Amino acid sequence: MRAAFIFHIITEIRRQSRPLAFILVALCISHPVLAANNRCSEPVYGVAGVTVDQRAETASIARDVGVRDAAERAFSTVLDRVLPTAAGKAQFLATHDLDNFSDFTHIVEENNLEQRYIATLDFCFDATRLRQAMIAANLQWSELYSPPVLVIPVWKGPDGARAWHKDNQWLSGWWDQVVSYRGLLSLRQLDRNLINERRFRGEDLNDANPAKLAAAASEVNAEQVMLVTASLDYEGSKPVITITAQLFDKNGQLLTDILLGDQMLLTDIAPGNLDKMRQKIIAKLDASWHSANLIGGTSIGNLNVFVPVTSVKEWASRLVALSEVAVIQSYQILSMDVSGGQVLLRLAGSRVALENGLSAHRLQLVDDNGRLLINAKPKTS
Repeated sequence: MRAAFIFHIITEIRRQSRPLAFILVALCISHPVLAANNRCSEPVYGVAGVTVDQRAETASIARDVGVRDAAERAFSTVLDRVLPTAAGKAQFLATHDLDNFSDFTHIVEENNLEQRYIATLDFCFDATRLRQAMIAANLQWSELYSPPVLVIPVWKGPDGARAWHKDNQWLSGWWDQVVSYRGLLSLRQLDRNLINERRFRGEDLNDANPAKLAAAASEVNAEQVMLVTASLDYEGSKPVITITAQLFDKNGQLLTDILLGDQMLLTDIAPGNLDKMRQKIIAKLDASWHSANLIGGTSIGNLNVFVPVTSVKEWASRLVALSEVAVIQSYQILSMDVSGGQVLLRLAGSRVALENGLSAHRLQLVDDNGRLLINAKPKTS
C-alpha cells in the first residue's frame, strides 16, 4: 500500500479547468433526467434530437445546408448552456467557428428525397478544446448540472386553485417549458395522469402543503421543488395577476423566495406576457446556478486538504474524482501515509463551487476542527 502511495508523491496533475454549479443550497447532485446527449463522453457539451427539414436544388445541397444549420443550432445551445451571459456568447461566436470544436455527429434517422433532406441528429463537441478556447478568450463558464428540481405550476383564480387543467395557458406553458429547456437546471415535472391529479390537488399545492410537496418530490426523485403560482384577482373590472416563485427542499420546507424584491404583476394575460414571466423566473434560477459555479482559466486560490482513505482502490478513486471536478484547476500531492494524503488544490472558482463539484461524486468538504477533509458523504444524505 505504501509503495502505491509513494508512486503518487511526485505526481502533480495539471489540466484545464472543467465545470461546476450551485443552486441556492449545496445538495447531492445526480445526473439530469434528460442528458443533453448520452452518446457524448461529457453530455453537457452535446445536444440530442436536433431536427432537420431542408429543401434545395439537389438532395446533396439540402443535406449539406441542413446539417450545417443543425450544427450551428446545437453549438449555440451548448454555448447558451455553459456561458452565463449573452455578451460572452457573442464574443465567443465572433472569433470561433464550430468546426474547430466538432467531435462527432450521430444520425438518429434520415430521409434523402430528390430536393429535400429530413433528419434527426445528435451532436457532440470536444469539451477539452472548448474549455481551452474559453480560457484563452478570458471567459468564465459553468458546466455542472443542477440537482433535480421539480417544477409545479399552479393557477389560482376566483374559482379556486388549479394544477392540472391542460387548457390553462399558465400551466401548459410551464409543462412545455420543462420539456424544451436545455440549460444546466435539471428540471422535472409530475406525470399528468388521474392518480396524480387526485393525489396532488391544486388547493394543497397552492397552500405549499409540506407533506404534499415532499411526496411530489419523492415521486420524481427531486432534491428541490419550485412552486410557481399565478394568482388572478380583479381591481374593479381590471384583471391583475400576481406571480410568485418559491423554492422548497425535498421535505417541503421553504428555502427561498426566488422573486424576493422583484414582485411580478400582470394586467394583460396574453400568452406572450405569461411566457415572459416564465422566462424571467428560469433566468433567475439559471443565474443563481451559474454564479455559484463559475469556472475561469486562472487560479484564484489554493486550498490545502487531507483526503482520508482505507485502501489503495479508494485512494485511486479519490484522485479520479479530483481530476473530474471542474473548479480544481490542478492539484499536488504533498504527503501521504496509510491513512490518506495531504493535497494542495489550485482552484479556478469558489469554495461553494468546489463543494458542489465534490457532491457530484458523493464527496464532501468537511471542516474537522480547522483541518479540511474531503471524504465520502453519508449514504443517507
